[in-house]
Amino acid sequence: MGAERELSKVRTDKNTYRLHSLGLKGPGVRRRRPLSKLRVRPWFLGAALALALVIMFTRGANSTPVYAVKVGDEVVGYTETADLHKAIVDRLLETEGQTTGTEVVLDCQVTLEELDRPPKDIVLSDEEELAEAIRDKVSFVAQGYVISVEGVDIVALNSEEEARGVLADLRANYIAEIGTSNQKVIEEVLIKENVSLEPKNVSTCMFRTREEAVRILTRGTDKVMNYEVKRGDSLWAIANANGLTLEDILKANPTINPNLLQIGQKINLVVPDPYITLASREVITYTVSIPYSVEVSYDDSLWPWQEKVIQAGKSGSKEVTQEIMRENGKEISRVTLSEKVLSYPVTRKISRGSKQVPPMGSDDMVWPTQGTISSHFGWRWGTMHEGVDIAAKTGTEVLAADSGMVSFAGWNGGYGYLVKIDHGGGKETRYAHLSKIAVELGQTVTKGQVIGYVGSTGRSTGPHLHFEVRINGAAKNPLGFYE
Repeated sequence: MGAERELSKVRTDKNTYRLHSLGLKGPGVRRRRPLSKLRVRPWFLGAALALALVIMFTRGANSTPVYAVKVGDEVVGYTETADLHKAIVDRLLETEGQTTGTEVVLDCQVTLEELDRPPKDIVLSDEEELAEAIRDKVSFVAQGYVISVEGVDIVALNSEEEARGVLADLRANYIAEIGTSNQKVIEEVLIKENVSLEPKNVSTCMFRTREEAVRILTRGTDKVMNYEVKRGDSLWAIANANGLTLEDILKANPTINPNLLQIGQKINLVVPDPYITLASREVITYTVSIPYSVEVSYDDSLWPWQEKVIQAGKSGSKEVTQEIMRENGKEISRVTLSEKVLSYPVTRKISRGSKQVPPMGSDDMVWPTQGTISSHFGWRWGTMHEGVDIAAKTGTEVLAADSGMVSFAGWNGGYGYLVKIDHGGGKETRYAHLSKIAVELGQTVTKGQVIGYVGSTGRSTGPHLHFEVRINGAAKNPLGFYE
């Protein structure tokens, strides 16, 4: 029995050692069951769930939610304020409504979406940034009275009264532009295009004031036209003929040299292309003069430069009524409807001298003044120069080249102060651009007599004498009479 007890003790010690080596405490410790055979107690599941809820509650209480602000499906910013987007939208709608004078709505939705797990590097938008982002993505819509031309919507007004006022202003401005008077009656002003006016929901960007709408319909868009340079054209003349400025043409043709236009050269003209065409029909009545005719008889007791009025002439008058058609102010046709004679003209009757000046000149003429020939007889600058120019100081004496009678003494257009001397036999000399005349009409002069003084009157580039010799009215080279 004692041996068996010792053996049992040894076995117990060995088992205790084995249990201690397994990390258990010794006798009486039960062996662990495999995990697959463990039973989970119900109280343990409840405790775990409660712990998870506490953790979630604690996290929610200690963090601020972040929202994504979306316009349609597009995110435009982030905020921690739940109702900020509504305040921004209300403010934008109020501002746009005040601008257009109408009740405005958005064409899309602005919504808020809470983020479950916002990224750590998320950037929040302040109120102004978010307002700008929303404003860039939305469009505003309102009901306006839309003016359409040929089915195309052009502008919108905030009331029917304003829209109809635009059409009235177009007509009034047009009538003021073409002008009215007692002699002119504007029968009608029509818009050639099909124009309609109806209420529609449209973008607020189409809304205009009454004045702006008139300007847009009248001005229209820009149209580019090609112009071919013709002989005698200049940029200024081209611009003036097309209602443009010189700056307008240079802007449309940046590479053009305004001083080197060539015939056949193409130029771009950017001209207005109005949306509407205002066509008018006007009846104008005015009085025109009927010129009188001249009846000439000849009297051999009078010199050729003398004449006697037998009956004074008098112009008549007539009343003319015409119909004028215009488009955008430009006359496209004019038709005479009637003519009524108010008074008939009276013929002017004169008796003109036919007495011939007897030969008074000679084949030997004196040079008319002291100076230097600055321009000879013949073609000059594309025209015929019918005399010689003798440059001299102003006030230098001018002499009669030969004896004769003064057939003209006075002002004569481009000649300035002019003296003509009839030498008889069809010969005549002329002395132009004088500063002063020293003889009178009909006066007899002798060769070498002072008849005037050098000047620069009329069409002249400087003081000189323009000297001509004419035979039976035809200009001859004066130098041919001094050989």
